[in-house]
Amino acid sequence: MVKSALATLGIFATNAIAGALAGREADTQANIPFSLESWVSGIIADPDGAHLSPDEALNLTVNQTSNDLGAMEKRAVRCNTVAGTSASVADAVWCIDFLARRSGQRCGVPAGGRSSFCRHGLATIQGVSERPVWQGGTSSPCGNVARSAGRIMDKCTRGGTVQGENTAYGNGYLAVHIRRP
Repeated sequence: MVKSALATLGIFATNAIAGALAGREADTQANIPFSLESWVSGIIADPDGAHLSPDEALNLTVNQTSNDLGAMEKRAVRCNTVAGTSASVADAVWCIDFLARRSGQRCGVPAGGRSSFCRHGLATIQGVSERPVWQGGTSSPCGNVARSAGRIMDKCTRGGTVQGENTAYGNGYLAVHIRRP
């Protein structure tokens, strides 16, 4: 009798602990702020999946109070580097979605040059080659450019506008810029 009571008590205790841990995991996920960089990664991983529309992603970006996860930066994002060139957040999100859905295509920049990968309304996403001219141009998958633009959006969005730069994922020679055309 005592053994069965202790076994039953052990099962209830285990279930209570498991339930508390599951609840804690769900709470942790609910507290993570929305990230455009993560949104882009989801589109790249499964282009036909159920993803937020650019308008829905924009609304989440604009309506959250903070999107800084407090993590160490592997790639430094620089914000507001050129005065008077801030782009429309809504138009930049449209461009990010456009590039993410072309993740397998190359976004290239000629030697010593600059290329516009997307221009929509009051936003453009551009690439600048930072390779020495004698080494030729550079390119990255457009999905990596979109991820980098998402990181810029996460760090540099202020008051409905965004302007900043970051290097493309996997290619330190390709600088990605979001700015007004």
